Amino acid sequence: MRPLSKPADASDGVSAISLIRVLGDKQAEPYQARIMLSLRQAIRRGRSGAVLAPTGSGKSLMAAAAAEDAFDLGKPILILHPDSSLLRQNYAQLQAIPSLRKARVAFFVAKTEVIGNDPMLRNSLNADVIMATNMSLVNKLDDEDFLRGLDEFGRRGGIALIDEGHKAAAEQLSKILQRIAWAGGSGIVLTATPFRTDGQDPLDPFGASIEHDLIDVATYDEVLASGRTVRTRFDIATGEFERHLGADAVRLIETAFLALLAESKSVDQASQQAFSRFFKPDASEGDRAIAELIVAALVRIWDARAATAVLAMIHCDSVEFAKALSGALAAQRMPQEHSRAGEHPRVAFVVAGEIRIWRNGRETGLSSDDAPGRKIKRDDLLNTARAGEFDILVNVNALGVGTDVPQIDLNILACQERSIGPVKQISGRGERSHKATRKTHQVFVDVGNSILRIFNDIDAMRRNDPERCRRQVRGLAAPIREQFEAWFDKDPTLRDQIEERQRQIWLRLGESDREHYEDPLDPSMSWGEEDTLPLPKPFALGMMAAGMRRYDSETKKFSSRLALFCDLYQSGIYGAEAVQDLPRWLVATHDEKTGAQQAFLCSTLDVARKYAAFVGIRYDGEYEQSLPSDKQRRFLASLQKEKPQAQPWLVPFTDAMSATQIACGIDLLKDRAVLLVALLAAGATRLIERATGAHGLQPKLRSIILDRPNQITPQRRDLLAAYCRLRQRLGEISPLWFDRKVAPFSITTYDPSVLPEIRNVVSATGFGFFVIEDPDKEEALKPRLAEGLMNASIVAVGPKGPTEAWIRQKAGFTRHDDAARAREHGFRLALEDLCDAGKISRQSTIAITLNRLEYVEVASAKPGRELTRAMADVVKDLMIVLGQDGQMPIEGAQVEAIRTAIANNIPEWAVEFQVAKLCARYAQQTVPNQKKILKSLERAATFKKNRDAFLRARQQASTGDRKVASR
Repeated sequence: MRPLSKPADASDGVSAISLIRVLGDKQAEPYQARIMLSLRQAIRRGRSGAVLAPTGSGKSLMAAAAAEDAFDLGKPILILHPDSSLLRQNYAQLQAIPSLRKARVAFFVAKTEVIGNDPMLRNSLNADVIMATNMSLVNKLDDEDFLRGLDEFGRRGGIALIDEGHKAAAEQLSKILQRIAWAGGSGIVLTATPFRTDGQDPLDPFGASIEHDLIDVATYDEVLASGRTVRTRFDIATGEFERHLGADAVRLIETAFLALLAESKSVDQASQQAFSRFFKPDASEGDRAIAELIVAALVRIWDARAATAVLAMIHCDSVEFAKALSGALAAQRMPQEHSRAGEHPRVAFVVAGEIRIWRNGRETGLSSDDAPGRKIKRDDLLNTARAGEFDILVNVNALGVGTDVPQIDLNILACQERSIGPVKQISGRGERSHKATRKTHQVFVDVGNSILRIFNDIDAMRRNDPERCRRQVRGLAAPIREQFEAWFDKDPTLRDQIEERQRQIWLRLGESDREHYEDPLDPSMSWGEEDTLPLPKPFALGMMAAGMRRYDSETKKFSSRLALFCDLYQSGIYGAEAVQDLPRWLVATHDEKTGAQQAFLCSTLDVARKYAAFVGIRYDGEYEQSLPSDKQRRFLASLQKEKPQAQPWLVPFTDAMSATQIACGIDLLKDRAVLLVALLAAGATRLIERATGAHGLQPKLRSIILDRPNQITPQRRDLLAAYCRLRQRLGEISPLWFDRKVAPFSITTYDPSVLPEIRNVVSATGFGFFVIEDPDKEEALKPRLAEGLMNASIVAVGPKGPTEAWIRQKAGFTRHDDAARAREHGFRLALEDLCDAGKISRQSTIAITLNRLEYVEVASAKPGRELTRAMADVVKDLMIVLGQDGQMPIEGAQVEAIRTAIANNIPEWAVEFQVAKLCARYAQQTVPNQKKILKSLERAATFKKNRDAFLRARQQASTGDRKVASR
């Protein structure tokens, strides 16, 4: 029997819509027939790849068609399943196909599993169709006959068809697939969610990829149009859930999730346990109280939606949680609007290995007459559910992939699932159509911000803004992303719900943080009378300037003092969507005589004027009333046209009307706007100090590390974004404004669940936002992080400001107390005493000069042995600090320097060290090692001090002798 209405060798040009495919008593939908043709061609050619088809699209029918085609083409096929339930479902499809009745079918399942009514051929690869669960194959890896069977299967051109392939990339299963591939077989994956957070791919052994070797795709729209599925109406109930819990419980739950994330380094693992910690048997009294609140909140959420629901499915993150919720739901009454109003809901609790049922408020067996405690099979439970015998199914990862209960029309995600695959699979349980109940849609209720995060990720990709979404979504192929876009687009209310939820988050975070970000006026400050305050005059877009002259009697010259006032809203430093209660004015001051520069972030212009007056800039009436000369006007006009200061965000410049105004403009723009850059840099530094809560930061800041970024307040977030924009503008005026080098900058976090609105702080700038979620990468970056902390080029900030202890731990520093900081400070001071120049260079290096005997002794040194000469001993210790595992390095700048000195027999040689690297590695040492190194430094510093004193005395004596001789 030919399986297609067209010839088996149908060309690629045949219209898929014109195909008719009948399998047993079922006729394939047009899209199914097209995919079946694509699968047949792939099987014939030995091509490996994937078929992407949404939940409910009929992948079991496609698998049956593939088996029929493989049998017709004379190739064996191995169909792999994640569990026996899906295997039974697929085998039922095979049994309905007449052409496969002649096929030899074998099974790899557990010994206790019985499939079908006929005698079973078990554990044999010498068959036409082999049905297997993944674990049953993995358990045969030690069987040599099985391995030889895999080789023969591959040589026969066998096909490994992996149903729900996103669950099939375990390392051991990969060995089986690899064996098939090496022998010449091919692999095909059928899946609705073709992505994994572990980065593995079941098609990798075949030299292919799920995402980029697509054999065919069933689009969301064509499956929906066929009537096999219904659309999803999203119900973002997180705000409702939080209102039932209360603010304190919400914060504790979020804290628990972040702690789990920090511990596991996996969004999947952390999200799967977000609520579970409160339900543990050894939970504290406070945690148990929160558990009761969680259960009560979910009961109320179900009750508010149960009136129109046929069957609800609730997904929990732990067995204890699901049991507690099931018992609470069983004690409720169906709403008045329900057909069973006033009766207790019929509840089934389902986890792996355990099923419990409640009817009429008490626990029963599968039927109301059965006593509780009797073992219930999963398939029997699902059949009972399909018969309409339940109102609620509560489960923990037991009713996911392959579960087909089309009556489900209320789907409640009672966990904080962050991964895109599980959320889509869970939603798929309610997307199957059901004609008997006239189901038109499912309601998908989210209480944990899962849809919010996935929607924002997909939306960012839709807007071609990949840096605003997680790596998991960023790498998705276009057809896969389009499935999610269509899924979301079918609910016109979703975007409004997302925006409302985002607003709730911002409001809650804003209410939880009462910090003041502006510089408050101190009553002890003196700024003079109101008429002596400076009067800022317009300078450029959103900027004003004020200045005064001061005559210096010693130099007989005038010097200026100047203040630059920046309206952060009008100048565009704050984004269009920034909250409205941020400090509005940034004022930066400059004293020409002393070179001193200061900056302040102020709530009003009046406060900014008082700060300018406090540092000595007062109203200069005589200077203010003088008119500018024509020469000054021409000079200022030429400066305003020069590049790079003629930036769109600066122009139009304001015409100067007084001598003060034009002098300020000239001072700011002359010498390629060096003073404007310096004042903006000072302002940017103050802005980031107020945003992070840190003090004494330098303009050389290279990175900001965010701790718990999703809890950062909208105010702090908008200040970070303002700093990024201001720093971007600095680079546009003067790319080399810091140390004559391009100053890179980035924002980094270790939290992979970071919200898009936090990522957006770098939008419209050239700066990067990086998420470090790989433990190996985190470990590799520790040295750079430690160095950045030591030279103050990296700062960490959390919801309440600096998080020094957290970031020191991330950098691998051993201690975080005051004693540790005192040792680190003493180490740096001792380095200054040791270096030849007596201070650390501008390049943050020190040089220690050794004579021949000293550097030769260093070259022959061994760890753990103190050298005779103090300077040699300290250089050895510093080199060990830079080495690995307490050993002398065999490569590096210091090693090469000593080798060069020995090779050339040089009398003296300076060995250089990077101070930041030394200080960072010192902070990572154990406390005993730190004390030992500090003692060695102090010994060497004392020796150097005495030696230098002796050499100076000898030089003075020699100079005196020469003077006497010259007489």
